[in-house]
Amino acid sequence: MNKVPVLTVAYLERLPESAANVIAGMRPLDAAALFETLPTRIVTPIVEKMEKWPAARCLQHLSMENAAAILGEISYQDATVLLRLTPAERREAILAQLSSRLARDLKESLRYPRNCVGAWMDLSVPSLSLNATVKDAVSVARTGPVGDSIFVVDNDQRLAGVVRAEKLLRYSAGTRLADIIQTGLKPLFSRMLLREAALEPAWNEFLRLPVAGRNGQLLGALSRHDMMDGLTTITAKSDAPDTGALIWSQVGDAFIVSLAGLVRLFDGDEANTRLHPES
Repeated sequence: MNKVPVLTVAYLERLPESAANVIAGMRPLDAAALFETLPTRIVTPIVEKMEKWPAARCLQHLSMENAAAILGEISYQDATVLLRLTPAERREAILAQLSSRLARDLKESLRYPRNCVGAWMDLSVPSLSLNATVKDAVSVARTGPVGDSIFVVDNDQRLAGVVRAEKLLRYSAGTRLADIIQTGLKPLFSRMLLREAALEPAWNEFLRLPVAGRNGQLLGALSRHDMMDGLTTITAKSDAPDTGALIWSQVGDAFIVSLAGLVRLFDGDEANTRLHPES
């Protein structure tokens, strides 16, 4: 990309929140190309203001040096969230670029005992803020499988609620997720024993459940499939009866809806989208 015009640089520097909203809507490759031309001091506040999922996708296209420089400057909280949304191989390469102390602390936040929920959760799970819209949710779903619901977090990255897939069909593109979220779903704790998590009644409604750390911040999600794999693996390494299968038999059938599948309804240009106001 050519040198960024002075007025554009001034806009990015003085209005990082506005810039974050614009850049989050760009293709990750284009956003990364823009960031490559800017000083870290300008990029850092923009990344901190961006929705975490598009920010993480953008960082995946940055040079390793620039990605590490940004993660080294943003808040520890934001750095941990973005690393969890980064593929494992690239995550390790970025950590190798950071100071040894910061890298050690960040690595520690990703380690869990094998029999705990944290060891089996999916770290690459997108979440959106309360101010995000239905259009944002559809855009996120287009980037890859997100299960039967979108997780919504508050300003502290704690779970605020979920938006069920079928709800996206009933509201206009500009509807705020804060206005349509389902509250009351409690996240699993990352250090909860997997066999205890299997008994959660919420499995009767969801294909996957949110996972939170000690401070309540959303870390990822545990799917029924990964939980079953975990229970099977753990049981296979012990001489005990197949308690994993016994526990799993107590988990009811979930209400199965694929948000990624529903997104196919939104394919096409903006004029042909099927998003419409609630009737």
